[in-house]
Amino acid sequence: MQAQEKKKNSGLSFITFPFLNKFHIFCGFTSRDAGYSKKPYDSLNLAYHVGEKRETVGKNRRLVLYEMLHLDSGFIYSARQVHGSNIIYVGQDIKHMSGDIPEDADGLMTDLANTPVMVMGADCSLLLMADIERKAVCAVHAGWKGTLNGIVLNALKAFRKKFDSKKKDIRVFIGPGIRQCCYEISGKMTESFRNKFRDSSFLTIKQNKSFLDLAKSNINQLKSFGIPEVNIFDTGICTGCDIKYYSYRRDGVTGRQAAIAMVF
Repeated sequence: MQAQEKKKNSGLSFITFPFLNKFHIFCGFTSRDAGYSKKPYDSLNLAYHVGEKRETVGKNRRLVLYEMLHLDSGFIYSARQVHGSNIIYVGQDIKHMSGDIPEDADGLMTDLANTPVMVMGADCSLLLMADIERKAVCAVHAGWKGTLNGIVLNALKAFRKKFDSKKKDIRVFIGPGIRQCCYEISGKMTESFRNKFRDSSFLTIKQNKSFLDLAKSNINQLKSFGIPEVNIFDTGICTGCDIKYYSYRRDGVTGRQAAIAMVF
């Protein structure tokens, strides 16, 4: 996988994909390292909605803006994530407060230069999409509800409608999220996924317990849409296992890491 972990002098570390540079696109996933947040949000919480002071979250966002994206000013755009399947376009006229868009959406896309879009999570699957020809990006938050309701398919359809994207030109990156090893689900949820999808290879039963692989379910949907497997890149990181990342299931009250994409 053509991914690289970078660590800045500030201590901030993130995963990115250097091969995108030639297309003037950035895609990256943050960890929880090197921000300003105190416990239980330590240290690089990027979410306004989890109970931390807005001022502190703003400082973390500005740190990411500078260290990851090399921007001295501007905003990282996010919306109200509601575990839905709505995708919105971030254009020049988008209404926001310091990058915080007052709309319900679990996917943000843009083709504007130097306009980073972001989704956040603490176990949910975070995906980034990039059209390397049309120079457009999309950030997608896919928890179990979004995955079940096909948010990745909605994002791909939105790409096609807005940018006339071709399947062969789309690259998809799957970030840190809870994996099958740590994600036990109820029998009711198991049946919901089985009833929705013909291929249930993303479900595992161990000792009468059901475990869900969110990443694999989303990969299956990407492939069913026609995205070539070689265009899909998975970090393979489990937030439940790796304490370098926020995990709601593991910690309860906690911060949020992010998936960030930008055209430059």
